[in-house]
Amino acid sequence: MTPTEWLIIAEIGLGSVAVLPLLLQDWFNRKWLNKHPFPTFPDASGEPLPRMTVIICVRDEELVIAGKLADLALKHYPRELLEVLVIDTGSSDQTMQVVEDWISKAPEFGPLVRLLSTTSVAGKSAAVNLGLAESHADSEVVVLTDADSRLAVNSLERIGRWFLNPEIGAVCGQQQPIDENGKPMLEPNAYRSYYNRAREAESRLDSTPIFEGSLAAYSRSAINAGVVADSNADDSQLAVEARRQGLRAIHDPDLHFFEAVPRSLSAIHSQRMRRAQGLVRHLWRNSDLMFSKKMGAPMRMTMRTLFYVHIKMPALVIASLACGIGVLLSVALNPHQWTLFPLSVAALNLSMFLAILFPPFAVRVLGYDSIRPMNALTSFAHSMAILVWVHLRIVLRLKSHIWRPIQEVRESINRFDQLQ
Repeated sequence: MTPTEWLIIAEIGLGSVAVLPLLLQDWFNRKWLNKHPFPTFPDASGEPLPRMTVIICVRDEELVIAGKLADLALKHYPRELLEVLVIDTGSSDQTMQVVEDWISKAPEFGPLVRLLSTTSVAGKSAAVNLGLAESHADSEVVVLTDADSRLAVNSLERIGRWFLNPEIGAVCGQQQPIDENGKPMLEPNAYRSYYNRAREAESRLDSTPIFEGSLAAYSRSAINAGVVADSNADDSQLAVEARRQGLRAIHDPDLHFFEAVPRSLSAIHSQRMRRAQGLVRHLWRNSDLMFSKKMGAPMRMTMRTLFYVHIKMPALVIASLACGIGVLLSVALNPHQWTLFPLSVAALNLSMFLAILFPPFAVRVLGYDSIRPMNALTSFAHSMAILVWVHLRIVLRLKSHIWRPIQEVRESINRFDQLQ
């Protein structure tokens, strides 16, 4: 066999080993959605709602924080059972002044809001720990939500009702994406559809260890340990902590929050990088759950699947793509060895790489029916590359716990607020 043929075999083999388990897992997820019932909560009319603390961690959020507080003020929840902590982590703009002004002009809701500060650029994890320490002593539920997200009108009440079920220790919402014009997007992209399906299936089986930090709630008594500083993924950290306490952590598909999605390549890359690094560190830190008899078989299986998808599969995918590039180079440099098989594979590789790098090209020139599958392919390849890169960042001890607001996301949320 020629070197080109060996590269082709390696490309196909590595790609198959990488992707087939993911496809199989998605098939199981679809099956479990129909087979296993979702947890339920009792009717709130028969039992009083729990006292709740809402924590908003902010840094340089002067554009959106007033809209966030106004959005919370419209939510249905008994005022005597609610407090809101806005925790600044070293803003260099007028975020704190905007909050103080909003409090002074909101006679009904303003007294429920307290403004705290970490006094330095400390990151979200430090702010979460401060919020847990400063929350009302009688608070039974702690809610984390971002300044650039907006909640459905019944969100807080639905969260409160979930914690009337003694089996529930944590619950998070499901994203409703907002476009650049501030309007809800009608259909999620392929990745988001897969993500939502996986999180709901895991919740039906047992619990999900991956949470949505834009709207996540926890039983206060289950998260006394707080979060690991400088680590990101505080939302998922607390979800796993609740599960370790013997309670369930679930993704509720009917608990909605609205969040703008970035559009520019730099913004998408920055957001994915930070989230991926936190998630990878989170999975490594809790890798013992893959073998924990105490957690039960469903949780062990969930952790093993996530570990494979986020840690093993990216290396296999990138290796397969590298072999594909090798096939192209080998064919180009050895025209005297051209035969139908390597030429056909090289042509397929070339069209695939063009589709990954230039989705519009794939639609206009290669004749694909829609840009959505091409965008999904590009997004998948980008995600795999990021997951490989964040492992290197972790080895090099490069941190990403200090977040920077994405301007285009804030502008989209402002447009959303104006449309309400």
